[in-house]
Amino acid sequence: MAIRENDLFVAVGDQIRVLNLTEMKDTWMNASRDATERYVELTDSWIHSVPYKVLDTPEINFQIVSIEPNSNGRLLSVVGYTRLVIICLPRQGFSDVSLSRKKVDCRTLSIGVKYYDTSKTEILKVQWHPLSETRTHIVVLGNDNILRMFDISKDIEEAEQSFDLSPIEQPKKKTHQGGFSLDDDDDSGEEDAVTFSLGGTSQDESGWEPFTVFYALRNGHMYSLCPVIPYKSIVRRNHLESLSCLSRVKSEQAKKSNKPLSHLFRLHNDWIHYLFESAKIGQNNLDHDALTVTSSDNHIPYPVHRQGPFLINHTSPFANGVEVTDILYIHVDIINVLSLALNNGTVQNYIIGSEIDPQWQLPVKDIKFMWEKEVAFLLSDSDFLPRASLYETIQLNPGHLPPFQRVTLLNDPLYNDTYYAYHAGGVHAVSTNKWIQKLVQLGKQVEGGKTSNEVGRGISDWLNQKTTSEVRLLVNTSPFQNGFVPIVGLVLITDIYLSYSLITLTSDYRLVTRDLSMRREITASSEVQKAIKEQLKSVADTNENVYQPLLSLPAFQVPKQLDTLPKQAKIVVPTNMGGSKEIVITDESLSFFLKTSETFKQETHELNKAAIVIDKRLTMQQKEFERQVSTLRDLYDRLEKIKSVGTEDEQEKKVKALHQTHAKLRLRIDEQLHKLMKSYQPDLSNEEKEWIAKLEELSKHVGGDSGYVSRIEQLKTQYEQLSSKKDKVLKAKGSNINPTQLQNVLRTLNEQKSSLSDLEKRFENLRTKLPSVA
Repeated sequence: MAIRENDLFVAVGDQIRVLNLTEMKDTWMNASRDATERYVELTDSWIHSVPYKVLDTPEINFQIVSIEPNSNGRLLSVVGYTRLVIICLPRQGFSDVSLSRKKVDCRTLSIGVKYYDTSKTEILKVQWHPLSETRTHIVVLGNDNILRMFDISKDIEEAEQSFDLSPIEQPKKKTHQGGFSLDDDDDSGEEDAVTFSLGGTSQDESGWEPFTVFYALRNGHMYSLCPVIPYKSIVRRNHLESLSCLSRVKSEQAKKSNKPLSHLFRLHNDWIHYLFESAKIGQNNLDHDALTVTSSDNHIPYPVHRQGPFLINHTSPFANGVEVTDILYIHVDIINVLSLALNNGTVQNYIIGSEIDPQWQLPVKDIKFMWEKEVAFLLSDSDFLPRASLYETIQLNPGHLPPFQRVTLLNDPLYNDTYYAYHAGGVHAVSTNKWIQKLVQLGKQVEGGKTSNEVGRGISDWLNQKTTSEVRLLVNTSPFQNGFVPIVGLVLITDIYLSYSLITLTSDYRLVTRDLSMRREITASSEVQKAIKEQLKSVADTNENVYQPLLSLPAFQVPKQLDTLPKQAKIVVPTNMGGSKEIVITDESLSFFLKTSETFKQETHELNKAAIVIDKRLTMQQKEFERQVSTLRDLYDRLEKIKSVGTEDEQEKKVKALHQTHAKLRLRIDEQLHKLMKSYQPDLSNEEKEWIAKLEELSKHVGGDSGYVSRIEQLKTQYEQLSSKKDKVLKAKGSNINPTQLQNVLRTLNEQKSSLSDLEKRFENLRTKLPSVA
């Protein structure tokens, strides 16, 4: 079973039927309306009026095991035990097909006929690659241990890329090819690859995981291949840039301590650089941050090295026929998880503890460069094996189901931390949100620079709490011990009109639906936090005019009873026990009814408690709403009163009167200041007048035409003239004076010079003081 937008595909034998769910809901709504208007009970007869289509595909003459549409809904993969066929679906959808036509002709493409058209090779799993630019790359795993990637837009016979996952036939030691094996003498198929999971789409904050393929062996060993991408892929620009920067930094740091490791990081950078050189902005994508990159066999001239097995914190091997049936990669923020499903009805959640990065299988013989051999031996060391920690084991088998059954995992399209497991006993929902979010917070503390002691305490508390995943049984197909109905298909609907729901298909072709609840993401915005702070401030405010809200703090939280996962499973009674057969009362049936009724009673009680809490909150919010409306009404009335015409005229008159009053007051203030000046600063007295007259006379004596200043200037001029004449006389009569006389004259002149310098300074001081006195 598969879904494409509103079209539901169901495989019945070798036939594929299509039902438009929108038309089905419209028909149900019309039938419900008619039944309500006629006051009769709605029967199931309306469902027979809903038409469905049949895909006319003569080449599909085998038992269909699984179907899956590609990302754009134009191609549908149809998988048999040994066949793989691609159906080209109508682009306009099936709603435009005439109602009179029940069969719809579709083109089919047989993929890898020479590999999968024989009874020898069995197809184990098929998945469309999310990075494909053309949406036509499909990854296929067969029981021949070959993982093949086909680009059906170019070639349907030969794979674009192939990866051999078979056991390495070498002794139990470090191999010369850089591989690592635990059991090479295994002939029972325990080392065969049985399932795989792709690393998801490219995001800005992603690491190397979108370029990785995770796969598991039958015995539970997990491996990874990196890098593996289609030759034409869509990658986020920021994703590649962050990986490029990280690779360059690691390469520079490793040059100082580990030369071979620096060469490996250089290969990382070369691989990314090759993608950047081939990058083009996606023409078919409105997102300009998405790049279309191309690669080839010559991208890096070495085959991809398989990394593993993952080193985990327990070494107990599977026994008594326990095998792996499916693997699912989960990425939540910075946390990477691998979920492993086993055929005994258990699911194991592993936390990936090491970074997954590209590794290639480098040669050790006939090498061109010595560093190739060094890197090969470096990667063969067990220290470079990826690591994972077993966090929890979930038991899905209630005990009365067959000891071995296939468990299939499917991730939720809306929430990355939730996945679904369907098997012979029904459908379980597994939510890892509680413990993963705590681990995400610890990881962000490390990135934020918290000290190792604080982070260590946080990790210790997280380990001591040991919060487990929430597991809920959504569909129960084994209510009794002597019967069960296996689930063979499951799809999730996220359409607004059709709601968020789940549809399962049982082995006897019964569709079972289950409504799911959307998760309410509570994020305290800055506005909410600011409002809470203002409300807390109002608690200590004694001003009666300040508005005091009635709502309590902290902010209201949804009661825990109303979580997103249903508590009561929908029961599917096996065909051999249901229908028109007489009900046989046994201890088992009585116990079942007692347990079911008790569960309903407890859930009803819990819901009643939640309803009481919500009712109190709604009552309080209603009162607060009425108070706010009343307060706003008062404010509105006051505002209207202020804005009325008569009020505006009156206010204008008041403003004019205030302006005139203010002008009068300003004049009075100026008059008072004038009076004060006269009171505290009267006319000059006679003594002051005489003193001023004397100062003026002194100023004339000092600064007048015949004053001291002019006289000093004349003396200075005469002094300069005399000095020049003296120099000339000395020069003229220098030959008639002996040295002793010259020394006496020089000493006398120096003394006179110092006296003249003092006199000059006194003149200068007197000249600077005279203007200020004047």
